[in-house]
Amino acid sequence: MKKVLTYAMIICFGIVSLSVQSQDRTERKEDRRQKRELRKEFNESLSEEQKTQLEHQRQLHAEHRKTLQATYTDEQLAIVKNEDLSRKGKHKALKSTWSDDQKEMTKSHKDMMKAEKSKFEASLNDEQFKKYSEIKKRKRRKGPRSEKGKKRDH
Repeated sequence: MKKVLTYAMIICFGIVSLSVQSQDRTERKEDRRQKRELRKEFNESLSEEQKTQLEHQRQLHAEHRKTLQATYTDEQLAIVKNEDLSRKGKHKALKSTWSDDQKEMTKSHKDMMKAEKSKFEASLNDEQFKKYSEIKKRKRRKGPRSEKGKKRDH
């Protein structure tokens, strides 16, 4: 009798866990769909000048990445090619090997990108900024630091 009861409990737990997993998967799909829709609405609301600013930011970021990668040592290139490391793991390993020049380069790149981002954000109207903030909010990591968002003064 105890065995039957134990097996029944195991089966119930299995069914419940499968149901929860299925529900989580459905919620993630719905969340991704909403994110895509929000990004689509945001992009459609941008003027040609704003779209140009975003494209300029993307190109600038790519140029910065190429410039930094051109300065990599053999050790740093080995880290980049290491397929056992995740993207975050590679970044962490690379950062610890950067020379002072590379650190200065990344700092100047970061400052330049911040200025470009501020210029872009200043060009947004209230509705666009609201959508932009929602998109950025969804990208932030979950946890105690996720509430550390920027507020816009109006």
